[in-house]
Amino acid sequence: MTDDDGAGDAALAQAVRAARAHADAATQIARFLDRMGTVPDPAGVAEYASLLAREELTRDDRTSALRAAGLDVPSLDPEAA
Repeated sequence: MTDDDGAGDAALAQAVRAARAHADAATQIARFLDRMGTVPDPAGVAEYASLLAREELTRDDRTSALRAAGLDVPSLDPEAA
């Protein structure tokens, strides 16, 4: 195994951890929505904002980790081509 293989393995392992963290954050939002009433109170809105911020941060971390592991998609926007 070369040093490059080790770095690639470490980058992929980090990407897996980041993807799992993002999946967990998305699951937390789903659980929040499952227990939310039809009209959220101010505390519910604040909780959602916190969960959404975490989900966005973990998505960014996941994207960066996957890019470092060699998985990069320039754009998913069909109009960007």
